Amino acid sequence: MIKLKKGAEPAILARHAADWTRVVREKQARGEQLTKSEKNRYSHPDIKAALVAETHGKCAYCESKIRHVAHGDIEHVVPKSIVPEKWFEWTNLTFACEVCNGKKSDFHGDHGEFVDPYMVNPEELFVPTGAILQPVPGSEAARTTERLLELNRIELVERRTERLRYLMDLLHIIQITQGAALKEVLKRDFLEELDSSKEYAALAREIAERFSASVGLPPYLVPPSA
Repeated sequence: MIKLKKGAEPAILARHAADWTRVVREKQARGEQLTKSEKNRYSHPDIKAALVAETHGKCAYCESKIRHVAHGDIEHVVPKSIVPEKWFEWTNLTFACEVCNGKKSDFHGDHGEFVDPYMVNPEELFVPTGAILQPVPGSEAARTTERLLELNRIELVERRTERLRYLMDLLHIIQITQGAALKEVLKRDFLEELDSSKEYAALAREIAERFSASVGLPPYLVPPSA
């Protein structure tokens, strides 16, 4: 999980969020069922495109790339079923994979009990040890998030293991390459793997922090919390 920055609110949401929310609250107050359209107005293509852009097409929680195998879910950080006022609130929406979205379900962590990647820097709360994501000691929010979302479920560990092997192989090749020009090209390739758009960027950054100096790369600094 990496730190995310909220993008600009889509124009359609800025124009209609208040009215859409009013319809939800009024119907709920009367005990009426919402139509499918009324419930899912946040799924407008412009809104989803903005969320995909700000999460780099990855799940906001597990950092898996989504769009090459699935459409991805619009996730409510604070569940809309618990706080209907946040049903169409831009700062409450993000992009998640179906698995993480389903596991989080209606969990509502009060008082910082869940890691919100828009509010804190997750790289300060989780430590990749190999392909396993470990909550830092003393962080109940990190431990709750890891357990709730099963961030070490077997499929994620397998995928992160593949990523780890690729990164370590790349560092090995950089280390043994003799030609200066090729070595510089490979170093550039490795540094590109640290970009937020890359799958499991947090893992790559941890590897860089530990091994960059040994292959002559500049020290990597974890981006500070916003």
